[in-house]
Amino acid sequence: MLMNEWVEKNYIRIKKMCDKFNIGIDTDDLCQSCIEQFLINKKVSELPQDKWFYFLTRIVMNNAQSNTSKFYTEYRKHKFSEIRNIELVDVEYEEEITYDWVLKQIEEIKKDEWYYGRLFELYLHVGCSISKLAELTTIPLNSVSRDINKIRKILREKRKKKLNK
Repeated sequence: MLMNEWVEKNYIRIKKMCDKFNIGIDTDDLCQSCIEQFLINKKVSELPQDKWFYFLTRIVMNNAQSNTSKFYTEYRKHKFSEIRNIELVDVEYEEEITYDWVLKQIEEIKKDEWYYGRLFELYLHVGCSISKLAELTTIPLNSVSRDINKIRKILREKRKKKLNK
């Protein structure tokens, strides 16, 4: 029996199997995609006919559960928001956080701790690269990273305060 004839004869059985693995979402698409993969797979012709259904079951299972499968990339990936009902909360901002706001905060930080303020200005100037900044200033990479992260933390706290007002 040819593979095409076998698929036609067992289509209802294949469809039921796809329903079980795919929890009802895009079942027809899963079924068609897996049948297509089954028909073009060269290993199937080497198997005895009584093992074909098992082989197709493995294809369906892999396609239904994998995030890298052909079925996922063609169908499920684009319907992610439909699969999960995510409700996004609207957050009202009085004022957006801008580059100018960051510079203003850096000026305030420089009043108390000039080193951190100046280091963060240089960090912004070199394109937000800690390794470039360490190389430029000849300050050890770990020290630069620690100090930049300290300033980031201060800026995050100021941002939270601003948004919570």
